[in-house]
Amino acid sequence: MTTAIDDLELSPQAVAAVEDALRAFAKALRATQMYLANSPTRAASVEQARVAFGKVWRYANPLELQVREAQFVWEDRVVYHDAERGSEGLPWLLYRDGLRALSFSNGFENADLDTLLGVFHHARTASQDEDDLVTLLWLADLSAFEYRHVESGGAVDLPTLSIDRNGDRAGVATWGGGVAPLAVPAAETTAPGDGPPSGLLRTEDFDSTLYFLDAREVSYLQDELKREYADDARKQALIILFDIVDSPVTRKAQLDAVHHIDLLMLDFLSLGEYELVSYALRESAGTRRSPAVDAAVIEALDALPARLSETAVMSQMLQALDDSARTPVASLLEGVFAELRATALIPLLSWLGSAPSSPARAAIERASLRLAGAHTAELARLLEHTDESVVRGALRVAAQLATPAAVPGLARILRGSDAKLRADAVAALADIGSPGALQALERGIDDTDRDVRVAALRCVASRKHAGALPKLAQAIRRKEVRDADLGEKMALFEAYGTLCGDAGVAELDTLLNARGLLGAREPAEVRACAARALGLIGSIAATSALQRAVETKDVVVRSAVARALRGGT
Repeated sequence: MTTAIDDLELSPQAVAAVEDALRAFAKALRATQMYLANSPTRAASVEQARVAFGKVWRYANPLELQVREAQFVWEDRVVYHDAERGSEGLPWLLYRDGLRALSFSNGFENADLDTLLGVFHHARTASQDEDDLVTLLWLADLSAFEYRHVESGGAVDLPTLSIDRNGDRAGVATWGGGVAPLAVPAAETTAPGDGPPSGLLRTEDFDSTLYFLDAREVSYLQDELKREYADDARKQALIILFDIVDSPVTRKAQLDAVHHIDLLMLDFLSLGEYELVSYALRESAGTRRSPAVDAAVIEALDALPARLSETAVMSQMLQALDDSARTPVASLLEGVFAELRATALIPLLSWLGSAPSSPARAAIERASLRLAGAHTAELARLLEHTDESVVRGALRVAAQLATPAAVPGLARILRGSDAKLRADAVAALADIGSPGALQALERGIDDTDRDVRVAALRCVASRKHAGALPKLAQAIRRKEVRDADLGEKMALFEAYGTLCGDAGVAELDTLLNARGLLGAREPAEVRACAARALGLIGSIAATSALQRAVETKDVVVRSAVARALRGGT
């Protein structure tokens, strides 16, 4: 029975089932490489892979994967990623030998799983003059596993080797696109009784000279030695420990393995090995879903990222990053921070709000954005924190994330006593730009601090927030505007001219051209700003009001009117 993936909505349960199956398969392959055939750990890993694949068929049958250099992709979703292991990763093993697509069918876990693990293991350890992976797969003659591969250039599709489901076309290679099938001869095998018994060693197989290796064999041994010494033993130690946690051993053994992982993570953190810390956190998150892990072990695994999220640990890490001579790579820090808990935001934001500029600051800030984006509710709560440095850091991150969840906290900051924080809150609200943010921004127009008022006026003008027009009209009528500096006057009138349209021409015409009871006019700066606002309106009525002030005697006003007319209609 085949499930049509196009008609099936990819639920989180389906994606999780495929991810678990591929992770279990990769662990079974590692166990095949590391343990003997009679090892209980190896048998347990293979059995877990068998159970995991059995859960996949309810969501996808067949399961069709695209192979990339470091990923397996199912229905445009990355379901397995292994970039850290490089040439040792399972995706690269397949991609290197030309495999580009895999198809697993119901029954694979019973019919072909053990054979396929053996094929992959043999391909990974084979020398250059032995058969490649595609040849090994053809010889294996699997019944519930199909694949597509290309030549080394990647431009030509080679036949997909499989057997017919009805069992009457074994050893036939089929081409896509309706091309006729190509008969492939069966694999040559030695007839029973021909030749010497298998496993018998003969003296003819060995060279009697002292140096019996040829140049190619020596080169192969040298390459293997380099690869062996290049492998990071610390990473292998983590892999072994997680395999113990994921195996059906005693709870005490699992908890001891988690304890050692915790100690290793702290050591890696102190040494700046963030890639290893990130790997351990990701493996911890995946291992929690294993059926071999009970509640006590899950609690211990949950404690790993929780411990790194503690204020004391995070503060020490940030201090080490700041003092380090090497600039950290932001992508590595993101991998660490992505698995941390929301409690890590307090030391992070405090550091961002108080630390001076440093080579580490940009990388830490970028990584912090990812953590804050996953915990926007906690970020909004920290906008009301009692520590001013935490609030400053939260303001900075909220402005960059532009999340509407931060609007209530920013609005409360606008009612606070710190003018610098209020100005930063105005900028953050403008960056968010939601209706609620712009409505909260209006409060800044009447703020007691000049810088906050100017910032609010410019933000209202840039966002063209028409809801602020009544407050702007009240502001230009107040006597206090006559005592404001030129910068504030210009910001106020430009915001009013941007929003009012023809409805505001009469108000501006009065300020520009009308005389008082004793024949006095408005101050020159106010009249010049009114002329600028009329120029921004640019309508016929606004131009007419400007024309009436062309012959004014005040040089400042006359110059402003001329510029407004050049910019108007």
